[in-house]
Amino acid sequence: MIGLIGLSHQTAMVEVREKLVISPELVSDLFIYLKEVSPITGIFALTTCNRTELYFEASPTKETEASVLEMVKIAFLRFFSSGDEVHKYIFAFSGLETAKHLFRVATGLESMILGEYQIVSQLKEAYVNMEKLGVIGPLLKRMIQKAFETGKLVRTNTNINKGFVSVSSAAVAMIGKRLGAFYNIKALSVGAGETGTIVVQNLVKKECKNVFVSNRTFQKAINLADKTNSIAIEFDNIISNLETVDVVLYSTGSKEVLLSKDLLYPVMQARNSKPLLIIDLCIPRNVDPKVSDLDGVTLIDLDHLEEVVNANFEMRKSEVGKAEEIIDKSVVDFEEWIGIRRLKCAINSITSTFKEVNSEEIGNYKKVKGNQTVKKHIAEYGDHLSAKFTRMLIKQLRDITNEGRDPEKVKIVSDLFNFNENR
Repeated sequence: MIGLIGLSHQTAMVEVREKLVISPELVSDLFIYLKEVSPITGIFALTTCNRTELYFEASPTKETEASVLEMVKIAFLRFFSSGDEVHKYIFAFSGLETAKHLFRVATGLESMILGEYQIVSQLKEAYVNMEKLGVIGPLLKRMIQKAFETGKLVRTNTNINKGFVSVSSAAVAMIGKRLGAFYNIKALSVGAGETGTIVVQNLVKKECKNVFVSNRTFQKAINLADKTNSIAIEFDNIISNLETVDVVLYSTGSKEVLLSKDLLYPVMQARNSKPLLIIDLCIPRNVDPKVSDLDGVTLIDLDHLEEVVNANFEMRKSEVGKAEEIIDKSVVDFEEWIGIRRLKCAINSITSTFKEVNSEEIGNYKKVKGNQTVKKHIAEYGDHLSAKFTRMLIKQLRDITNEGRDPEKVKIVSDLFNFNENR
């Protein structure tokens, strides 16, 4: 069984999503815990600014798929010490619906910015991390690889990623809409990771002449500043620099609030309430929502980018149908792969049994003992018959089980041809 539980910007507000962040440091502990309380054998965890999703594969069990999903959901929430108030925001899929959802995620159809490309690098980063930790099973591994293939096909054969391509670029578009001409704007980007880098690059492309960048590791800020002709500032100097900038964007991986109402209050006093635009692109949030109570402060978080997102959606939605056709074909391909994999044990059993029987019977056949020439001819003829019967049986096996798509018939056939237990 493969399954998925998760929540996203489509099902939960940011204050809910930030309670269920699967950081890289938590993956191993989460996997160990889930294995103890459920039939899980592998996981793939994906957390971005807009979603937290746990894909899993589980060993066969007498429980129904629905029961296993509920079991995993309850265990997942218990791991994060989250109560019933979060339970209602969780969505769940099993079987091929799991694969279809992941393929939609990889192509950007489930993103806040329809067709955005940043999700691909986030998937790849998560995949590399899970591989290192050894928590991905074979079904998940193949499904994720197929997701990458599908994403590439969609972006090559449709215009789904034209226009804004990430939340970062949407945020920069929002700045232009709120503050006007970029060459007059002083902007500070806090965070020099992937999102922060895209923010700074987009600001520079918009001819913003005063771009500052800061990061807890100062060298990363310096490196980004050198590449983008912007100015690096020390992390400890961020608050004082807020007195002069027009907009500040937060995109760090901090689990703690970096900007509180108490910290910002004296800054706004020093600014004489000159407006300050704050954009928080983080999960968990880097900026305390209470800062918006201060005069002159406008706070925009991920949920507030909706107006830019909706405009972008109108540009791209005509391509959704083409993308979904490609995704449906990929789901069929993945289903065929699963089917063949289900049949592998039965096919291997049939093949090996015929070979073993042929070898044993030749060895016991008295008329060929000591006569190597006759033994060789009989062995060759036996191998020929074995191969022919094997091909016939495998063809029947694939037809009867619809290429392995019918798991109940696959089990019957596997039990029927499990000769080794009775020999």
